[in-house]
Amino acid sequence: MENMFSHSALYCLSGAGQCAPTRKREGDLHQHGSGPGVGSPQPSPGKLTYTAGYKSIWAFRPVCQNQTGQSCVFTERLTNFGLYTFKVRAEFEGRTSQWVNTSEFHIDRDTLIGAPKVSLSSKAGNIRVDIQDPVTRVPDGLRRLYSSVCYNIMYWEESETEKPTLLECQQQISLVLSELKPKVRYCVQAQVSVPSYHKVSNYSAVTCETTTVGRAETWLIVVVMMSSLFIVVVTVTLLFLAVWYGYKGIKFMFPKAKLPEDLKQFLIDPPRCDLFLAMQNSSQPEEKCHEVCIVSELTEGAETEGTPL
Repeated sequence: MENMFSHSALYCLSGAGQCAPTRKREGDLHQHGSGPGVGSPQPSPGKLTYTAGYKSIWAFRPVCQNQTGQSCVFTERLTNFGLYTFKVRAEFEGRTSQWVNTSEFHIDRDTLIGAPKVSLSSKAGNIRVDIQDPVTRVPDGLRRLYSSVCYNIMYWEESETEKPTLLECQQQISLVLSELKPKVRYCVQAQVSVPSYHKVSNYSAVTCETTTVGRAETWLIVVVMMSSLFIVVVTVTLLFLAVWYGYKGIKFMFPKAKLPEDLKQFLIDPPRCDLFLAMQNSSQPEEKCHEVCIVSELTEGAETEGTPL
C-alpha cells in the first residue's frame, strides 16, 4: 500500500515574502498501492523545494524535506486504520511558506479500491470464474484493510446486448456459472465490494470464454453405467469359471494323493505266484475237433441219405 502526497502550484506574496503551495490528495488502492495522491502538477520556477509530512493524533512528522520533486510517499509510515492530516510547505531562497494542511484523511474510508483480475475456464458446459484481488505493495493489503470483502459478478452473451446477469456480493473467489448455452461465447466482469464501508471498485477488464458441450442426459448416463456393470459382472464370472475349471483339471492330472508303500512295492516287484508263473510258461492247449452229421427228413418216396458235414 503506497501513500503519496503531491503539491501542484505555488503562489507567492511578494509583500509578505511568503509562498503558499496548493495541495490535493486522494486515496487509491490499485496495482501500485494505496494512499493520498494527486493529478498532474504544474512546474515551479527557480530552485524551489518542498517539505511534506503528516500529523496524527500524536504529533507532526516530516517525511520529505527540502526536495525538488512534487510528490512524497508515506507507504511505510501510516497504519491501515489511522486518521491523518497531511502538511506541505515551500522553500525558496531561504524563505518558507506557511504550512498548508489537507482535510482529515481516513485510510480505510477514503482509500479507492482498484479493479480485480478475472480468469475464465470452460468445462462440461459450465464456465469457472477465478477472481484475484487487486495487487498492492503490501501482501494481502485489501484483506488487511477490510475484513469483509465480496464480489459483484456480471456476465452476458458476447453476441447479445441485453441486460447482463448480475451476481451480487459473492464471497467465493472461485465459482461456476451454470445453465449456460453450449458453444456460446460469454463475457464476464467482476467488481470488489466492501459492504461495511459502502465501497466498490471499478469493474475488471472484460474477459470472454466459449462454453463446451454440456453434460449428457441422465437416462444416457444410467444406460451406460448399467451396461458397464453388466459387462464387468459377466467378465468376472467367466474369469472365475475359467480359473476354477483350470484348477480342477490340473488337480485331476496331477493328484496329490499318494499310494501306500506296500501297494507301490507290490506293483513294482515282479510277480512270484506259482500258479501265475505256470500259466505264463504253459503252452497253448491243442484244439480237438469232432465230426458232426446232420440228418434231415426227406419227402415221401425219396431216398434217405446221410451226408457228413
